[in-house]
Amino acid sequence: MDNHRVALVGCGAFARMFLLPNIAANPRLKLAVTCDIDATAAEQCRVQFNADRSCADWHEIMGAKDVDLIVLATHTNLRGQLIIPALKAGKPVYVEKPLASTQEEMIEIVRAVRSTRVPVCVGHNKRSSPAILDLQRLIAKARASGPGWAPSVDRTQGRRQPIPEESQMQILMRVNDDCRSWGDWIFWDPEGILFAEMVHFVDLALLFNSSPPVRVFAEGSARGNFALTIRFQDGSLTTMQQTLVGHFDAPKELYEVSLNHVSLAVDHYVELRQRGLPDEPFRRTYAFRHEGHDREIGGIDAFHKAVSEGFEKARRTGGPPPFIMPDKGHAAHLDRFVDCVEGKGPNPCDVDAAVIVTRVTLKLLQSIRLGMPLNVGPEDYHLPAN
Repeated sequence: MDNHRVALVGCGAFARMFLLPNIAANPRLKLAVTCDIDATAAEQCRVQFNADRSCADWHEIMGAKDVDLIVLATHTNLRGQLIIPALKAGKPVYVEKPLASTQEEMIEIVRAVRSTRVPVCVGHNKRSSPAILDLQRLIAKARASGPGWAPSVDRTQGRRQPIPEESQMQILMRVNDDCRSWGDWIFWDPEGILFAEMVHFVDLALLFNSSPPVRVFAEGSARGNFALTIRFQDGSLTTMQQTLVGHFDAPKELYEVSLNHVSLAVDHYVELRQRGLPDEPFRRTYAFRHEGHDREIGGIDAFHKAVSEGFEKARRTGGPPPFIMPDKGHAAHLDRFVDCVEGKGPNPCDVDAAVIVTRVTLKLLQSIRLGMPLNVGPEDYHLPAN
């Protein structure tokens, strides 16, 4: 197949900023239909991104002969009722996270995928970021190798046996957010940012840890300004801290991973640093988008410089500062799913993985409402084979 004809359902801000430009730029995809309950929004996106047609009723897409693949970018109020008919019609689906907001709906989607054998990819795009892919590789290397380089101060001198805690992994995730950048819907949504956004970070915590989760605790407000902790069976901990009162143009995300006497850090997807792996460089940098195009620059210093230059230009011209975007894997995640559809590679995030992520995040949401830690069991992180 030369081109997969795509129907995009949900023409909101996220689709316009990421999904539609990535579809338009991918040579293996052809935007056939833009669909939104707001017919004007669907038509605007048709014109802007050169789709063949627009519509206001997603039911029209299910049997459409000019659609091969569906990209779903609505609120979680539209998931299973679109995904399941699409699979029965033989149309693969790329759906934005979270997969669904109820256990029942998730199970029905899993059953439909297994019975039809038509793939669904969930948009946990951070998995496909170049920086995160490198971080995942270095985590595996640190886990498989002996302890990292000897430190400048080492009092063991080979005398003592390792303590049990040395086999654990510690992860800190800092999420700097700015509530002024969110649409008002998020503050009315009972699940808040904790569910809508933090599934991304729970996904990475589960991806990086080789041991299953056994306990969660959340403190704060589900709308924002909270701390989350996931404890794993081997004693490893992942701690996530999210703030609504930061500045949007400061680096949003910092990941720090410690295991086997190796320290790893990813700073806003533009820089990866490590200490303890002697055959790996201290720093890797990754390009980011600036002024509407990709520049071959990277690293956190370059990011801060670009932000400062953008604010200085805004002061001179009176316009808004530019949005400087690191590569969080949006385009690559969709492209990897196209590989999966063509039988050329694995699904970068199938529904089984997304169900477990969503269940654990819902447990964290329950924890913050109850104000108490909650256990996580096999019924949360394991899906039966049939």
